[in-house]
Amino acid sequence: MRILSLTTKDEWNKFLAENRGSFLQSWGWGEFQTSLLKKIWRFCLGEENKVLGEAQLIKETFPLNLKNFLYIPYGPCFKEELFVKARRKILNLVFKEAKKIAQKENAVFLKIEPTLPWPKDLGGEKSFKRIQPKKTLILDLKKSGEEIFKNFHPKTRYNIRLAQRKGVKIFTATYNTQHTTHNMQQAASKYIDIFYKLVQRTATRDKFAPYQKGYYKKILENLPSELFLAEYKQKIIAANLLIFFGKKTTYLHGGADYKYRKIMAPHLLQWTQIQESQKRGYERYDFWGIDEKRWPGLTRFKKSFQGEELEYQNGKDFVFQSFWYKIYKLIKGF
Repeated sequence: MRILSLTTKDEWNKFLAENRGSFLQSWGWGEFQTSLLKKIWRFCLGEENKVLGEAQLIKETFPLNLKNFLYIPYGPCFKEELFVKARRKILNLVFKEAKKIAQKENAVFLKIEPTLPWPKDLGGEKSFKRIQPKKTLILDLKKSGEEIFKNFHPKTRYNIRLAQRKGVKIFTATYNTQHTTHNMQQAASKYIDIFYKLVQRTATRDKFAPYQKGYYKKILENLPSELFLAEYKQKIIAANLLIFFGKKTTYLHGGADYKYRKIMAPHLLQWTQIQESQKRGYERYDFWGIDEKRWPGLTRFKKSFQGEELEYQNGKDFVFQSFWYKIYKLIKGF
């Protein structure tokens, strides 16, 4: 097992798409991180010029920029048919390269949040705080649209039809026209301010911290993504940001105007997103994060669409500087 020459953007993403890799390991996500002035490193790993794994590392900073750590979100990605022994070799090679980077960058630890079962003998400390969601809901889009709709909670089906009767219209907006086939496509730059205001209102109501507006704008600029917007009486009352990567659509962020809650636009918005994902040939729809304690209302809403609940295993922290790792945990309140 060795480090191979870096592939092109298309080859990198093709490997991820064929092996259920996350958009968080995609080339575009790396470019997005670079646009936020973060350093990234990409590694192709394999044998005899055959790629068997890919890993994208991101340099993250401590609060107040005191120190930094390395991070692999939802990765590395392995060729699906690899057995544990081969995956272990890839991971050991990733650790070796990460140590070299850590020495140059003075990084305190390496955090890995995998999507697949973790070999038990690789060491590391149980990650005390996750960055990406630990639990999510996945909807199987290979079923017929009729079957999917029938499986929704009865109240959800009612709310979708109610929004339709009320005259809610759905359209999309994107920065990158090659990623959409919707006949009501608009320029996302025109709607980013509206989307962000709706996200802020929802964040206040559901008690979570939204990113800055520029963060969402850069996602739309760098990734195959779109805004889906719900309009009622010439006013946009709900909007969601979706990412399309590999064979999966991910509902990443969204917001709605609580004043129009009885119109039920978010329900119709989700259903339209699911239908559009099916039309484009995607096989899975990821609702991206549920937590009954932290976000009870949002979790209840997502669960009403009856996706399959998926829980990822805990992440691992591989510590290079014990003292600063303890400081990091103190800063984070652990």
